[in-house]
Amino acid sequence: MEHQQQQRPSPEPLTSIKLRGQTKKRLAARLLQIHLRGRPASVPTTTTTNTTTAEYKPVRVVCVADTHNTQPVLPAGDVLIHAGDLTDRGSFAEVQAGLAWLAAQPHQHKILVAGNHDVLLDDAFLEKHPKRRYGQSATETKRDLDWGDATYFQDRHVSIRVGARSLTIYGAPWTPAYGVSAFQYRPDCPTHWSQRLRAFSPAQPPDILVTHGPPKLHRDQRDFYRACLLGGAGGAPAAPAHDAVAIGWAGWAGVVWMLMLVVWAKTTAMLAAPLRILGIRHDEKVTTFANAAVVGGPDNKLLNPPIVVEI
Repeated sequence: MEHQQQQRPSPEPLTSIKLRGQTKKRLAARLLQIHLRGRPASVPTTTTTNTTTAEYKPVRVVCVADTHNTQPVLPAGDVLIHAGDLTDRGSFAEVQAGLAWLAAQPHQHKILVAGNHDVLLDDAFLEKHPKRRYGQSATETKRDLDWGDATYFQDRHVSIRVGARSLTIYGAPWTPAYGVSAFQYRPDCPTHWSQRLRAFSPAQPPDILVTHGPPKLHRDQRDFYRACLLGGAGGAPAAPAHDAVAIGWAGWAGVVWMLMLVVWAKTTAMLAAPLRILGIRHDEKVTTFANAAVVGGPDNKLLNPPIVVEI
């Protein structure tokens, strides 16, 4: 008798792949969808000079970082923020070329902080590591630069006006110590940020905080290091008290391009769902974290577009 081989049923097609963190991503997407429910599809635009309407018009902030001598095409906006690593080796010629590129942009306000590659801008670092002076940097310093209309931030804050809106911006170049680079601090130093942010309080933080390194617990881990900038810790600002706060940082930690919204829950937030059902507008306090690194890989190729945040 001929043995009949039993045929196994053909495998079902693979229709889904379970990825690490997939459940959390779905939950986060659902929460964001609930948060945005009931919002107007677009902000109304009008040419009227009515103060209320002018104050409601959002400020368009274009965020870019880690350009490393590249000059990507930038979208239109009111404020242009470059969060560090304008250059690759930090020479005078590289910094000046980057400033000329920023000067050619049409944005009303241009904000720049240094990154760990922009060694020309760190006097203390060059004094300690004189061999890191490249090209003309041996004779020309940051005081010889033509800054154009860019505002350079190094542990300072400035208030700017965009139409009827006023925004306070704080900028700092620091990243946790890793290798030999400019503008680094010890991650175990609890007073680094408290000393620099003493002008602010948890009740009145800056509207926009620009740093080259990420805040603690937000994509900040690198090997065994973490940042020490954490809301409420060490004197740094706690949860923002404004309707919309943009916190921008560059791609120092792994060059991970991302945009993340954080909705700060307060007692009134419990009323959000019933209010939306009734069609009543309710705004939670929102912080936007933007990692605006545009290049990646050993060749610093342009991979990511600039990030646009409306405040």
